[in-house]
Amino acid sequence: MNDAAILTHAPAQQHVEHFDVLIVGAGISGIGGAYHLNQQCPDKSYVILETQDSFGGTWWTHKYPGIRSDSDL
Repeated sequence: MNDAAILTHAPAQQHVEHFDVLIVGAGISGIGGAYHLNQQCPDKSYVILETQDSFGGTWWTHKYPGIRSDSDL
């Protein structure tokens, strides 16, 4: 089981920060969602949770040498 799946109980004295939106995953959809949220609802706060050490989603975890994407994203 990876660390992201472990639930812990937060002590009552611990500071809890509030966010309007929780984005799960820093792949292309999560990053795109954050971008559009920032553009369309600039007054909303958000946080992106990612289990990997970096952003990129499957483009980060599945690397294929020599493969390129011709995407407008």
